[in-house]
Amino acid sequence: MTTKVYVIILVSCLGLFILGAVVNGILESSGAFNMDAIDPGIRTAVKVCYFILFLAIGFSFIPLMLKLFIYMQIRIGNGEFILIKFLHNHEQTVVYCAWGMCLLGLIIALPSAIRDGFFK
Repeated sequence: MTTKVYVIILVSCLGLFILGAVVNGILESSGAFNMDAIDPGIRTAVKVCYFILFLAIGFSFIPLMLKLFIYMQIRIGNGEFILIKFLHNHEQTVVYCAWGMCLLGLIIALPSAIRDGFFK
């Protein structure tokens, strides 16, 4: 994917985060509903949706920051260094490896989070 796609994903997920917080604040302050009165299933579904948005932000942030890092290193004159050349030539592979490490951490941590009541 191109940088434009990652930026769209990042901005739209951040926008949904902000929109959800604003709508929740308006509804709670107007007395339309109380968080304690909401069904636990709906509360869990909202938490899962926000967690998915958080993951989308994190996964779209990695290639953007790598591309920015490489661009800035080349701009300041460090483009001839072997590490910058490697990152520039193997950018997609580095992104896939970073995503793999994040997924591995998620796979390790998610069962404990569920068991400890993160989604309750």
